[in-house]
Amino acid sequence: MFAQSDSTLLLAPERLSERDILFRDLSKEEIKVISATRSPEAISNQPFSVWVITGEDILRNGFVTLADVLKAAPGIRVSQPGNAMEGETFLMRGLSGNQYVKILINDMPVKPAIALGMPIGAQLPIRQAERIEVLYGPAGAIYGEEACAGVINIILKETERPVFTQADLSFAQNGYTSLDLMFGGKLGRDKNIFRYSIYGSSTVRDDSDYFYDEELFNTNNYLELGLDTSFYINNDNYRGQNTPKDSIARTGVLPHESRMFGLNMTWRGLQFSYNRFNRFDRSALGLNPLAVSYANPSNRLAETIENYTLGFQRVKNKRTTQTTFSLETYQISNTSTTTYIFDRLSAANYLIRSQPLQTDSARSALITGIFNWYASDERFAVANGYDARVRSKMNMYFNSRFKLDVGGLIHLGGGAPQSSYFPVPVSVGVDGSIFPMGPKTISPATKTALDGNFFAQADWHYKHVNLIGGTAVNVSVEQGITLAPRLGILYKIDSTWSLRFTGSSGFRHASMFGYANTFTIQPGTGLQVTAGSRDFGTEKFYAAEAGLRYREGTIRSEITFFLQQAHRLYRPGYLVSEPGIVPSFSYGYKNAPGLAQALWGVQGLFKSERLALLDIGNSRHRAIVTGRSELYVQYMKGKEWFGYDISSTDDLLNQPKWTIQFRSFIKVNKNVELVIAATKLSASLSKSVLYADFYRLQDREERLEQYTTWDLVARAYLSNHFLVYCNFTNIFNREYQGLDATGTQDDLLYNPQPGRVFRLGVNYNMN
Repeated sequence: MFAQSDSTLLLAPERLSERDILFRDLSKEEIKVISATRSPEAISNQPFSVWVITGEDILRNGFVTLADVLKAAPGIRVSQPGNAMEGETFLMRGLSGNQYVKILINDMPVKPAIALGMPIGAQLPIRQAERIEVLYGPAGAIYGEEACAGVINIILKETERPVFTQADLSFAQNGYTSLDLMFGGKLGRDKNIFRYSIYGSSTVRDDSDYFYDEELFNTNNYLELGLDTSFYINNDNYRGQNTPKDSIARTGVLPHESRMFGLNMTWRGLQFSYNRFNRFDRSALGLNPLAVSYANPSNRLAETIENYTLGFQRVKNKRTTQTTFSLETYQISNTSTTTYIFDRLSAANYLIRSQPLQTDSARSALITGIFNWYASDERFAVANGYDARVRSKMNMYFNSRFKLDVGGLIHLGGGAPQSSYFPVPVSVGVDGSIFPMGPKTISPATKTALDGNFFAQADWHYKHVNLIGGTAVNVSVEQGITLAPRLGILYKIDSTWSLRFTGSSGFRHASMFGYANTFTIQPGTGLQVTAGSRDFGTEKFYAAEAGLRYREGTIRSEITFFLQQAHRLYRPGYLVSEPGIVPSFSYGYKNAPGLAQALWGVQGLFKSERLALLDIGNSRHRAIVTGRSELYVQYMKGKEWFGYDISSTDDLLNQPKWTIQFRSFIKVNKNVELVIAATKLSASLSKSVLYADFYRLQDREERLEQYTTWDLVARAYLSNHFLVYCNFTNIFNREYQGLDATGTQDDLLYNPQPGRVFRLGVNYNMN
């Protein structure tokens, strides 16, 4: 302190200004993901198509549901609402994402085997995610069954700090309120580190603000099989808007509720998690007013998914092993009800049994009998299933150039898939037992599936070439042995340009839901139907990609060409004669013969990040403006074959040829953020074309119109941890159409989507 100052060299202290701080928002090629190869790897080193959105971007864009996130993903079309069984739905490369995309939470599957598709609402941990990874293309080689169109992996947040807290509260019109909470932290040090997180959410909406069109609920537009207006006017379940009954069906509110609770704990190599997901949706979603009644406000579908996971990981030298046990249960509450009028099962019975009838009075008596058997009063639904999984995998690094991943998954699943025609509430066991015993219409069909999936994948790097290849062997007790190979090659031309080529495959065994909802109807044996045979086989998918990537500084662009084929797809609603001594008909899920779908397309993306310094008033007052812009363009064309009475269509159902997405983010200093997003889709072919002739629905609209929507999000930081935001969805109040709800003749002319929605919220975040 008292030493003489050195006058030969004086180092004056400097204060760093904003000009000395580089804007660094990690691009997607710098993020390591696990979904493409089952081990952490930078996107820039992978030949596969992966899109990632970070947790900060999820909050910045105001995303609440998984469909919100996927709406921002390249080339994916979403429908909010979709249908009661699957909630919000999405389409990925011509296939139903709820059914053909593997959805994971922390790398573990969450879709119940007995469900038609993965139910999507606000019950999934979206705001609790560190990032969400979307892998495009079949990935059966490392994920086994159901990874047919792609994989979505929700990676939950962890922290290196002692305490982490996040809270979000928002509200909007139509009685919308949403609350998300997450609390976690890190205790201990060295090898004795304990990480924990507790999270939950509740989202309630009293009604859906969709565009109302009288023609959409005009029952005359759904009359089939030569029936006239007297058919529904005399139906006790039908309610018209006026008295006496008219053709415009009365409609009620369409509420939604989602709740979620989760717990995640990690100590050393041991990990335990528990998740409980609840969803309540109106059972009439997406269906036409001739099939079901919109007038009964108590009709809803209520489901619960519970998931327990216990895992152990060990790292030794250059080898990492991980073993995970999981148990999942799925239930549809027996309070779930639907008021049927004349749905597709009733139509199938009428079509088959009315053929020998000659008089109108006989047909009228048949309609009355069908109604009394299947549709009188409210009908209750129920489901009960389980999935037990044991997974083990090993990552081995032999040297800096070669890595080998091997693993296996054994899955035992089963139970009673959804049955919807009980006249009284019943409880159904996983073995199909009913309590209390009483009147029932269709006995629940139960099924058990046991299969094992074993994979091996090699990853080799040499100078400018990355080669990844592997295969899976799936052994199913019912479906036999299925192979799913995959190969990817990445060639780095220089530091900015790279080429990639991939070939992949996927598969899906016949679903348990399809088995339980396929019925055999025999004319002349009464109105009772029985569960049909599970004679449809394994669906198979093949895809190839070629891409060119460019990255320099904050600019990233890529163009991808892709091809995809799907074989032996099965679809609902077909009526075919079954061979046998006694003529019978099968209704439900059946394979179409031969090739079911073929498509090709090109997808381009461009991303740019910018930093600007603006002087305001004088040099002492500067504003740092950072920004990022993303542009996605996709063109896709294809063909589908259906067999039976329909040969093929020259377009993909529900898939627009052109998809254009734009998103721009602007941040001024640390205080204000603004996000502007636009989505433009060209016209697409409705699934209603499948039933125009067979069910004599000649007046159905065959095309879903093109549309463009704009969204806006603004956030203002009141402190380092506290902010307020407002979210405008569909700010120009554009009327547009969602995906067909079920792909059957029970669907509305089109699935109406919400108009302008304005949401306000507050967010607290402390780490």
